[in-house]
Amino acid sequence: MTVEIALRVLAAVAAAGIGRMRRTAALVPAGFLAGFAVFGRGPAEIPGPAGAALAVLVLLALALAAFSIRWLPISEDGALAAVAFGLPAGAMAAVALRGDGGLAAAAAGAVVLGAVSLFSAEMVRSAAESGGRRIALAAWSLALPAALAAAGAAAVGPAPRLSAGVLLGAALAVALLAWAPVLLVERARLRRELAEEVQLGFLPPDDATALELPWRRALEKRFGRPDERREYVRSALLLAVARSQQRRRTGEAERMRQLEVLTFRTRIRRTLDARAMRSHGAESGEFAAMETKR
Repeated sequence: MTVEIALRVLAAVAAAGIGRMRRTAALVPAGFLAGFAVFGRGPAEIPGPAGAALAVLVLLALALAAFSIRWLPISEDGALAAVAFGLPAGAMAAVALRGDGGLAAAAAGAVVLGAVSLFSAEMVRSAAESGGRRIALAAWSLALPAALAAAGAAAVGPAPRLSAGVLLGAALAVALLAWAPVLLVERARLRRELAEEVQLGFLPPDDATALELPWRRALEKRFGRPDERREYVRSALLLAVARSQQRRRTGEAERMRQLEVLTFRTRIRRTLDARAMRSHGAESGEFAAMETKR
């Protein structure tokens, strides 16, 4: 065993360990370590289809080990994790696969980023499912990026220096478009499940509308401080998932989902009560100030 191989094995172990820290920032060094573990230091040329697929599968296996403690069916959490892990991993791939020139190296890095983004997006969808559907989506999240990496390597194989620009653009497009199905499914689920919460009086109608899309819930001022906003948004999104899963379960599994529904409703109510008290306090302060001026 050479020194580099030993270092790559150690980097793989460290990537999985560091990535399992609960802070998302830990995924950045995990991505660098995973990229080095898979691609080495180079310089090397872009591998063939089989080599590209294998490299992506190994990288995603390390990503799975790093991401496993934080998988939630929340699109913005998954996208942030993909960027934190995928960008440094892609940078290491670009450094290692520089044998075909700078543009080809950049394309290789983009393919890695696209693969991690696609993997993360499909795992977010998987986290909202249960049973066999969850397992199927998790397997799909590994197989699809590997297949795309193989296809990209096959497409640029004959002339990587000439085809690299097209591969670069296609990989970056995949990294972005991978989240479109996630957002559509998430929005449909929130619209369907939270509508009933509004009818039951557990959620304000305006809040249900604001929760449908990540940028709406990120900009909604009524959600309060960042920590309060995060707790409220996560509780509402997980409530929608628990309700959706409950519809497809029976027996003990259905009762467990009902307990989750009640738990998330309690958290939401606590946040809404705090918001109401804060609003009432502000109104009382304004009224007192007006009386003082009189």
